[in-house]
Amino acid sequence: MNWEALIASSRVLVAPPPPSGGPAEEALRRAISTAYYAMFHALATSNANCVVGIPQNQLSEHAWDRIYRGLEHGLAKAQLQQDQHIFSPETRQFAKAFAQLQEVRHRADYDHAQTFDVDLANTWIDRAEEAIRGFTQVSVEERRAVAVQSLIRRRRN
Repeated sequence: MNWEALIASSRVLVAPPPPSGGPAEEALRRAISTAYYAMFHALATSNANCVVGIPQNQLSEHAWDRIYRGLEHGLAKAQLQQDQHIFSPETRQFAKAFAQLQEVRHRADYDHAQTFDVDLANTWIDRAEEAIRGFTQVSVEERRAVAVQSLIRRRRN
């Protein structure tokens, strides 16, 4: 999935429909959820590209798909909070936004008592886009370390 297309979809959802007022509550919830998924898919793509590279044949395509689909929401959130000191500010910002937006996405998807407005939705969309753009600029070596960190559970001694 293309994270930029997901961010663009989020922005369409928060745009007010023509002649009425603002977007419906459901559209705001979907926009926040989609912004989180932009982050999730940006991380999954980065992981697969860093670990496997661009698929050149059926075997590497299989490996790429396994890495891409191996990312788990909760595990990635927890693992990315560990060893923050070894990462750049851009990766730390990405990890923080990923965790926060995952929580907000859960509220948007499942907490019907929670209300959302256009400003809040736009704030989260902007944070997601900024965090992704920063993360995609860090070195391949660092993104490879993030892949390992986000995909592999640390064993307890």
